[in-house]
Amino acid sequence: MAFIETPRFDTRIALGARGGPMYSTSVVENFGGYESRNVNWANARRKYNVSHIRTQADFDTILHFFHAVAQGRANGFRFKDWGDYQATVANGVLGSGVGDGAPTKQLNKVYTAGAQTKTRLIAKPVSGTVETYRNAVAISGESLDTTTGIVTLPALSSATITGITQANPGVVTTSAAHGFSNGDKIYLSGVNGMTQVNGAVFTIAGVTATTFQLGVNTTSYGAYTSGGTAAKYAQPADALTWAGEFDVPVRFDTDELLAGLDDKSASGSLVVTWGSIPLVELRL
Repeated sequence: MAFIETPRFDTRIALGARGGPMYSTSVVENFGGYESRNVNWANARRKYNVSHIRTQADFDTILHFFHAVAQGRANGFRFKDWGDYQATVANGVLGSGVGDGAPTKQLNKVYTAGAQTKTRLIAKPVSGTVETYRNAVAISGESLDTTTGIVTLPALSSATITGITQANPGVVTTSAAHGFSNGDKIYLSGVNGMTQVNGAVFTIAGVTATTFQLGVNTTSYGAYTSGGTAAKYAQPADALTWAGEFDVPVRFDTDELLAGLDDKSASGSLVVTWGSIPLVELRL
C-alpha cells in the first residue's frame, strides 16, 4: 500500500534482531556430482527476525507499531540493521563514484573482498547524518532526498544560454564568457523551443569564450526560442564519495500477530513473547 517514513521501527528493539542479506541461487546436480548454479537475484534481499520481545513494554511498542504503521504486511517502514547501517568515504560512493556531468547521484555502498566488489543502492539515508565529498573535500550546497537516497549536487560553474543553432553540430551561445573547456561534460536545462536538449549531458568541443559545440546534430530539433542554463557539474576526473547512516526499507512478513503470555515477573509485570516476528526488505 504505502511506505511510512516515520516513525521507523524501534531502534532499541531492532538491536536484538537476527538476520542479514540473502541471495537466491538454484543449484542442479547431475549423476556425476557436478552441478550448475543459476543466480536468480542480482542483488541480495535482507531478512530479519526480532522475536526477542520479552517485556510488556516492548510488546506494547510492537503492538502499536503493527497496528498504526505496518498494518500487517501492507506498509513498509524503516529498520536499522545494527550490523550494517553506516557508510564511510572508503565505501560510500555517489553514483559510480566519479562525476559524469549530471547533477543527480544515487547513494551507493560498495562491498569489497580482494579484487571483487558488489554495489548496494542506499535508498533510505538517515536525515542529518550524511556528508558528501568531491575529491575528499566536503561539498556544500547539495541537497539530499532522504526518501530515495538521491543527491543533487551544486554546479561548479554555469552560464546563461542566449542561443542554440539547428546545425550539425549544434552550437550554443552564452550571454557572457562561460569558462568551459573542450572535453567538458555540460548539462543543459530550462531551454525553450529546443527542448530536446534539456536534462542531457553533452561533451563539448569547439570552445570559444562565449560559444561551444554540443557534439550532436540538432538540425531536427525544435528551434531555440529563449532561456536555458549550461552548467558544469562534477566531471569524470572527480571522485564522489559520502559517509553517513542508512536504514533498510522493510515490511512485516506476516499479517498475524501471534503473542503469548509466558509468565509474570517478580515485580508483577507480564512476560510476553511473539515466537517469530519476521521482517523482509522491500525492493524500491
